[in-house]
Amino acid sequence: MRALGREHVLQHSPKPLPPFQLYGRMGLCRQLALLKLAARMLRHEAKTGGDKMINLEEKKRILTFKERIDPASTALVVVDVQNDFASPQGVCGMVGDDVSAIPAMVDRLVGLIESARKAGVLIVYLRTIYDHPVLSPALAEQYERRRYPNSICLSGTQGAAFVDGIAPREAPNEIVITKHRYSAFWGSSIDLVLRSHGIRTLVLTGIATEVCVESTARDAFFQDYQVVVVDDCMSSFSPKRHAASLTVVARSFGVVASSEQIRDIWDRALPGRRSWQSDAKRERALTELQDRLDPLHTALLLINLQHDFVDRTGVLKSSGKSISQIEAILPRVRELLLNARRAGCMIIHAVACYERSEKHNDLPAAAEMIRVCRPGSWGSEIASGFEPLGDEQVVICYRFSAFADTALALLLRSNGIRNIVTAGVTTECAVESTIRDAASRDFTTVLPTDAVATHDANRSQHEASLRVLADYFAITNASAEITSRWANRDQQPLRASA
Repeated sequence: MRALGREHVLQHSPKPLPPFQLYGRMGLCRQLALLKLAARMLRHEAKTGGDKMINLEEKKRILTFKERIDPASTALVVVDVQNDFASPQGVCGMVGDDVSAIPAMVDRLVGLIESARKAGVLIVYLRTIYDHPVLSPALAEQYERRRYPNSICLSGTQGAAFVDGIAPREAPNEIVITKHRYSAFWGSSIDLVLRSHGIRTLVLTGIATEVCVESTARDAFFQDYQVVVVDDCMSSFSPKRHAASLTVVARSFGVVASSEQIRDIWDRALPGRRSWQSDAKRERALTELQDRLDPLHTALLLINLQHDFVDRTGVLKSSGKSISQIEAILPRVRELLLNARRAGCMIIHAVACYERSEKHNDLPAAAEMIRVCRPGSWGSEIASGFEPLGDEQVVICYRFSAFADTALALLLRSNGIRNIVTAGVTTECAVESTIRDAASRDFTTVLPTDAVATHDANRSQHEASLRVLADYFAITNASAEITSRWANRDQQPLRASA
């Protein structure tokens, strides 16, 4: 990810201007093309609602320790407390790793688990399995260097079982997740589980401190979770590596605390609603249009409003395709944009970037797509009237979905966005692909059906796409209804859901 900031654009304008972020992998030709786009944007003057979009002071607020580990929104994560890592008869013990500190750590961890149970905290038990189908050459080589005889934690073996005392219960707030890499966030369902249960903070414990625990802590931080590591409820085969890992985490990724500090708060926690409970999930759900469109958690996502797609002299039209349906939606999309700005919604512009240096798949559409929105071309520029302003974000897309290999999900999560209003072109390709991916990432979508379009020959595909999206992936509505809700928000205040 590269950022095009204030220092890069001042030379294009004589007056101070706000920073403008451009996300994506860019070569020199792309940077020059996007500088040109930034310069056009900076010359375009208009009022925006950007100052209402992000409460920077709230982002910067340091949580108290009690807030940080609130049982209502915290998960206790137990990492790899399995016999192959912890027992003298396990793989690590048999190859000479020092496991002597682990039994005392497990005793403290059992006490912390009991405290979490009484407080109603969500408990996630991570179980490593390194069967041959998931053992990559890179990982297998590491294990060969450590002299592991036949991988580690194989399914069905005693080595893969949890150690005595670590016994997940059949309870709605106790979940076992299998992982296949050091970090639980690679190739497992942990992020799905955590976000589905409304979790904000992870309290991490387990084995080994500097390997699987730290890897998971780092990736949790990168996924915007608050991180707490429990120094006396995790263990390493080396006290020096254990201490070094805690220093690194405390410096850059989270908070280090003792089990006593955490139990002191959890043992005194009052009964109450927990985010993993069904009634809390129902309360968080954005079921009403009024709630979904609240500017506090809504982003307007504009897709591919570039000359090659929407202009009569662009590639789509010049290749013989009629674009009257696309031309017809542009005034409505512009009204959505203007009202979203006034309401203070986050605005994100997803722009296509197709060139030969980016390897495309062998689908028939690929050969045609590399003619569209070539970097540095007039056709790749955002069409007049839709240029980004102020702190509006631009995401460079190399595939149909705006989520594929971009920072879109990061931008949405970083700013507390839960709902996306999506408009642009083309319905059956970029729009539908993006909305499907949004649903899989647990964002809700409101789709203004009269603000998306495709070229005229694909009208039947446009209609079929709208039916599928309405059935499974989005709430569909007329753009006028959406703009009316935003325009009248002062008369009918929109509620922010917890």
